[in-house]
Amino acid sequence: MMRVLQLNLNHCEAAQDLLCDTISKLRIDVAILCEQYKNLAPPNTWLADADGQAAIWVQRGIPVQERPARVCPYFSWARIGGIFFFSVYAPPRLTGMEFSTLLANITEEARGKRPLVIAGDFNA
Repeated sequence: MMRVLQLNLNHCEAAQDLLCDTISKLRIDVAILCEQYKNLAPPNTWLADADGQAAIWVQRGIPVQERPARVCPYFSWARIGGIFFFSVYAPPRLTGMEFSTLLANITEEARGKRPLVIAGDFNA
C-alpha cells in the first residue's frame, strides 16, 4: 500500500522543513505539494511544474516510471507504482478563461492515464 500526503506549503520555509520531518515519521511514499518554498533535489524524485507552484516528491526509493517530456505551468504529473499522480496549483489570480484552459490542459494530459489521482489547490 502506498502512503500519500497532499499539502499546500504557502511558500513557507518552516512548513517545508516540517514536511521533511513529517514524511519521515509517517513513512510517506508520495507527497503532492502546492506553493512549495523551494524545489528540492535530486530532480528524479522532485517533479515540479514550470512555475515552481506544484510538485510531486517521491520518497523511500520508489522509482518514477513515467513523467512528462516537458513541464507545464500549474501542474506536474508522474507515474509512480503504476498510479498516475497529478499535482495542481491554480492561483487565485487566474481569470475564468485561464482556469478553464488549465482544467482542459489537465484533462487532455490525463486522458488514458489510469489509475489516476488528481490533487492540489484549485482555489475554486
